[in-house]
Amino acid sequence: MTIAKLRSVVIGILTCASAVPAMAEESSTALEEITVTAQRREQSLQQTPVAVSALTSAQLAEQGITSLQSVAKSVPNLMMQPISANPSAMQVGLRGGIEQTGGLIVSEPAVALYVDDVYRARLQGANMQLGDLERVEVLRGPQGTLYGRNSFSGAVKLVTRTPSRSEEWAEVSGGFGSFSEKRAAFSWGQGLSESLGASVSAMYRDQQDGYIENPARGETMGAERNVLVRGKLSFRNDPLKIDFTASYSKDDNDGWIPLAVSFVPPSVPRSAAQGLSSDQAVPRVGNDPYVTVYPQPSRGETETTTATLDVTRDFGSVTLRSITAWVDLDDYFRFDLAGGRITAPGVYATGFDRQSDASATQYTQELQLLGTAADERVEWIVGAFWFRENADQALTDNLPMYFLSNLTPTILDTKTESVAAYVQASWKFTDSLSATVGIRRTEDDKQFLGSIQTGFGSPVPRTTVTQDRTFSATTPKLGLDWKINDDVFAYASFSRGFKAGGYNGLAVFNANAFRAVYEPQEVDAIEVGLKAEWAESRLRTNIAIFDNDISDLQQTGAVGGGSFAVQNVGDASVRGIEAEITWLPVDGLRIYANLGYSDAKYDRLVPTSRALLYGATHLPLLPEITNQVGFSYERPLGAALRLRLGADAAGSSSYFTELQNIMKVEAYTRYDAYVGLGSADGRWTATLSGRNLTDELTYVSGVIDLLNTGTQALSALRPREWAVNVTYRFR
Repeated sequence: MTIAKLRSVVIGILTCASAVPAMAEESSTALEEITVTAQRREQSLQQTPVAVSALTSAQLAEQGITSLQSVAKSVPNLMMQPISANPSAMQVGLRGGIEQTGGLIVSEPAVALYVDDVYRARLQGANMQLGDLERVEVLRGPQGTLYGRNSFSGAVKLVTRTPSRSEEWAEVSGGFGSFSEKRAAFSWGQGLSESLGASVSAMYRDQQDGYIENPARGETMGAERNVLVRGKLSFRNDPLKIDFTASYSKDDNDGWIPLAVSFVPPSVPRSAAQGLSSDQAVPRVGNDPYVTVYPQPSRGETETTTATLDVTRDFGSVTLRSITAWVDLDDYFRFDLAGGRITAPGVYATGFDRQSDASATQYTQELQLLGTAADERVEWIVGAFWFRENADQALTDNLPMYFLSNLTPTILDTKTESVAAYVQASWKFTDSLSATVGIRRTEDDKQFLGSIQTGFGSPVPRTTVTQDRTFSATTPKLGLDWKINDDVFAYASFSRGFKAGGYNGLAVFNANAFRAVYEPQEVDAIEVGLKAEWAESRLRTNIAIFDNDISDLQQTGAVGGGSFAVQNVGDASVRGIEAEITWLPVDGLRIYANLGYSDAKYDRLVPTSRALLYGATHLPLLPEITNQVGFSYERPLGAALRLRLGADAAGSSSYFTELQNIMKVEAYTRYDAYVGLGSADGRWTATLSGRNLTDELTYVSGVIDLLNTGTQALSALRPREWAVNVTYRFR
């Protein structure tokens, strides 16, 4: 898309915004104000000079968003898709930043994840169930100053509810649905005294029946069980605030399940120009796409335990905040990366059986000093961040399809320590015009000890690799924002994002790939945004235009012999536009739309990169278009009841699943809807919801054959599902 086309899109959106139908002018409806903490202090969403998508607890419930992965449908340009590991892990892409090997302890996201302002380093367990949240914030674009570590192209923040004397609640919910799903949740919070509040929440979900047939084992697969428990104590006695939170979650499942498909024409050695389309996938068994054919058992299990102490002390002119946290993770998975094999009619064999047993323990400490100066015309923040993680993983591979059976385990052991210091200040030149300057210095020290089988014999030949590297960067930010009037806010910014280099762990019999160290990647980003409300705050249009220049881009590619490695493939440019529109034309009716457009290209490719070798021209997991449009409607039924209903359509244009551009996922759209009935006072609600109403077969990722002859298996989103849920609020 040219700049002229981008300009025409923006003008068209603004023209529509100004042409509100007359029926909206007759309504007293107004959009609610949303408070976010994207800049580490409370601000109105509409006057925050960052591209932020904010979903309140009510919006999450309306759209049936129950897991982190499903948040992506409501955020422009954000991709969260299944990954070839545990279903509790995922691959995340945003504005050109991507991490596709999230099942490894040597991998780190390009989009940082925070829970109550605590950084989570692992993508294992990242696809968490969402329970008892106040809101979800997705910061788009590099957040290299205030968030720093691995916020290369954005950050996702989960904010849980905090109890107090004025914020008291008690509610229970339960339901059932497709594939024998049962769900129950409980949440309670109240003030125990004038200064102390407490809350407890729990969630249990059990989907006992799978939706994927496995004739090799004579069973269905896809069952899941999720447990989440969280407790919080909140102390408020000015000038002191203390929050202590502890949580435990456990996810059990049948492991990642690649579907058994083949392709027409038959697989041959391919380049990007001779690639495969998901439309060519043909089920290998019968005519059922939801089939897998591996005979060995498959499962996944992830346990996460956390504790956080958040202390804030107001000294009048300045405020000191300390965030101390501990996160402990245990993760196990087993699956067949090739989706199994059919060696004869009705005869099934193992293709590529992989097992992983991993654990990681992290400690973080962040100190912030916030204040104002010059008669409150200057707002400033100074901070320091410390992170330490010890992690280990054992990977056991069995590849009979490649005559590599029962290899001895690959051992990975990492120790990471990161320290950073940052400062940011905003200066109000006038009541409407402000400038922001910030800078952060980060140093990541990464130690790696690994061992891999590299031959046959007695004893088994192994290669041991020891690495110790320090990666550092300075990431500045410059910004200018203009409050045009009470309803229109414009901003422009330059920011830099950084993601440290690291080590590879997906090497099978390949000592060179195992030894390879990839270097850091950086992005220089320019962003211009306009946030506006129209028609007496009944229409909201938030628009951002961005231009990302990425250097030394890190991407994962197949390097032969069953091995995958992260490489610095070269430089790339990603430009685009994002629009979020919400309209309340009449009382009770909300119409919303989200649009993301990206135009990406490689500016330079390293001669040895897999992208150049295969003739790739597109960045993986980066569709040109992501979109969502939907509505929610609520109206009284007599004096005692209220009717609720809503629907949305969300999807993306086509994209490539991997670096080589061999596997292309075609465009898709999925439709969700709900209808509910509740009491007029909001005490109880009952909801019937449907997901993927048209039963769209949606392939979203593919595994490239390890001999580079095509795609062995695809993974897909879930088929059509329904659910019934009842919620009762005691207060």
